[in-house]
Order: sequence, then structure tokens, then C-alpha cells
Amino acid sequence: MKAASAVLIQVQRQMTLIGLPIPLLLVAGLAGVLGFVLPVVFDFPVLVIPGGIVGFVGAWIYLVKHQRINPNYDRDLLVTPMFWGSRKGERLLTTGGRK
Repeated sequence: MKAASAVLIQVQRQMTLIGLPIPLLLVAGLAGVLGFVLPVVFDFPVLVIPGGIVGFVGAWIYLVKHQRINPNYDRDLLVTPMFWGSRKGERLLTTGGRK
């Protein structure tokens, strides 16, 4: 990722494959895998392939839509739960030195 301009920082974008950054593409792939696995678990073998395709395409459409609205959506989706889930006690969030 390289900034094209020091002034226009919104030009800086992540590398994407089929419209999604790599972490979100992995999330869409996980939705596709769940579409393959859940019909096997619930004994609906006819829905295995359509379920996987619909799971991946549905997640891809959802994630592309949100990624276009918010270019930082992948970090909002993946990093925020790690921050709040990793706490062992109370966490103090400061306001950048303001009192």
C-alpha cells in the first residue's frame, strides 16, 4: 500500500482481489465453507454446492457494499472485537491528553 499523494490521503487503498481486501475475502470464503458444511451436518446433501455458492456470493456482496461505504470496514469488523475481547480487566480509554 503506497500513498499516491501527501495531501490526498484518501487515495491510499489496500490491495484487493475481486473487490475485497484479503482479510474480507477470507471472511467471505469462511461463509462459503459454512455453506458447504451446514447442509452436511443437517443431512441435506442436495444443498451442499448451492449453499456454498450462495454463502460466498452473499457474503461477498454484503462485504463489498460495506467496504465501498467505509474503506476501513475490514479493520472495523476484525480488529475491534480483538481489542474488546482481549481485555482481562478494566480498560481506560484516554482522549489524547485532554483533561
